[in-house]
Amino acid sequence: MEKETKQEDKIRAFIDLNIKGEANGGVFIESNLKDKIDELESTGEVVVVGVVYDETYNLEIITQPIQVATPAIEMPVIEVEK
Repeated sequence: MEKETKQEDKIRAFIDLNIKGEANGGVFIESNLKDKIDELESTGEVVVVGVVYDETYNLEIITQPIQVATPAIEMPVIEVEK
């Protein structure tokens, strides 16, 4: 029997690590980023590990080969307030 996945189990957050203090979410935009990530990861060769925003309308997607895409340390769980 396949494990049921909750929506919050699918969340991967990309956060600016240079920022100190509290931050708030809740501003949503429509984009095709999900489709592009699905397209890249559907090959089974890479996993998306980051997104770079450079103050333009273009986003750079950072990928890593599946063979090495394991965290070096245990990643903390970040609670997202809804």
